[in-house]
Amino acid sequence: MDRVVLGGSDGAIEGLAMTAALNGAGVPFGTIALAGLAFALAGAISMFFSNYLSRRSELDSLEIDINREMMEIETEPDEERREMVDLLRKDGYGDAEVEVIMRRLVRNKELWLKEMLRRELRVNVEDARTGVFSRPAAAGVAFLLLALLAVVPYTLQVARIDALLGSVAASLFALFVLGSKVFVPRSFRPASGLESALVGAVAGILLYLIGLLVSVI
Repeated sequence: MDRVVLGGSDGAIEGLAMTAALNGAGVPFGTIALAGLAFALAGAISMFFSNYLSRRSELDSLEIDINREMMEIETEPDEERREMVDLLRKDGYGDAEVEVIMRRLVRNKELWLKEMLRRELRVNVEDARTGVFSRPAAAGVAFLLLALLAVVPYTLQVARIDALLGSVAASLFALFVLGSKVFVPRSFRPASGLESALVGAVAGILLYLIGLLVSVI
């Protein structure tokens, strides 16, 4: 979900800024739409590959951590047991609870490994089992769709100011939705959504003014 929010937010802000600049410069709608499509596709491809490389590096590092912890559990069980006990106590478990948990973990080394990674390194084994393409693809698609959202008004037969306002309204609404995570009730943060929309608005205004400046030079 974080990759979708990141990719979508980048697409919305950059798409809005680019189209606003071209609008301010007086560029014909057909050119804006074509440039917007090219920008969205190029940005989506770039977003995919940058996230892919990042994900590959992340998975390689995670695999090293998993293998190291697995080896330590097999070769140094007493030391790993003491580490786990300390981690459980730091998390607020009492002696009786720690004893019960440790009896179960010692009998199930896979569960022991998961708990050690989660509590000591703050990573989940399940993360290593997700595909290397799924998250980068989600980020790339989110960028593409949100960047195109800013372009849609320029495909309509409307006044230049109406196209600008429509592009701004759609993009800022999308930024609020993504930034606030309104689609995840437990993570809903209106202030974050407003901050994200404000960033998009500032970017749009600045690039529009630059476009206007270019048009009179």
